[in-house]
Amino acid sequence: PSGFVSKETAAWLGIPEGAPVSSGGGDNMMSAIGTGAVKSGTLTMSMGTSGTLYGFSDSSVSDPAEGISGFCSSSGGYLPLLCTMNCTVASEEIRTLLNLDVKEFDAEAEKSKPGCEGVFVLPFFNGERTPNLPHGKASITGLTVANCSRPNIARAALESAVYSMRAGLDSFKKHGFKPKELRLTGGGAKSKVWRQIAADIMNLPVKVPVSPEAAAFGAALQALWCLKKLQGNPVSMESLAETHVALDESKTTLPDEKNVQEYSKAFEEYKILVNQLSPLYK
Repeated sequence: PSGFVSKETAAWLGIPEGAPVSSGGGDNMMSAIGTGAVKSGTLTMSMGTSGTLYGFSDSSVSDPAEGISGFCSSSGGYLPLLCTMNCTVASEEIRTLLNLDVKEFDAEAEKSKPGCEGVFVLPFFNGERTPNLPHGKASITGLTVANCSRPNIARAALESAVYSMRAGLDSFKKHGFKPKELRLTGGGAKSKVWRQIAADIMNLPVKVPVSPEAAAFGAALQALWCLKKLQGNPVSMESLAETHVALDESKTTLPDEKNVQEYSKAFEEYKILVNQLSPLYK
């Protein structure tokens, strides 16, 4: 433990004096524990206001050119991480533009097909850090009289956030990661259509933990890990995660091979668009 709860702190917080204090960690480090990303082969993708992709590593991994930051994990290893500025920002801005509630927005997106008939959203509403476009602007492109529809624009917004993560996945693979599954957390994980889009673009099975508060749950697991070590009964974090991180089987989503092929082509088009428009934001 990092220490023990003092008498003053115990009185202030209303907790037992002398309770061991675990080291804690950042939100993504705790979320990695809370989603079970504590061993090789499991990546976590957090779909909140920003988007993050991270996974456990025994050795330090850092690649600034690819947007991968070399953090330490809070479970005794390393946690390479990619972060984007725009995830649910993209869906919320487009949803507001279309004047739809969340259920209506998802329903519209489901009416469209993978690739949205050539419609793309570049979701740089807040600028962007990955790719490095601090002055970036969002755009909707590829519109024609044949494909200009609410379903295509709605789905393109959802796809755009995952395309940025797909670029990160390719970077992880370059550094020797061999992901077997993706643990999804954050507000975007609640959307059935977005889960399928994530599974298809990333070409990985998507699993969603039961606990919606992955970071808080991870902090609790780390505290248990610390306590067991203090009591002389140490267990591995991997063992604790396997025992306590429950997955919502009803939300498990497998890639659709036909969609995977469509998204493979669409992702290449997306990268070309980003490269072509990036000079406008310098």
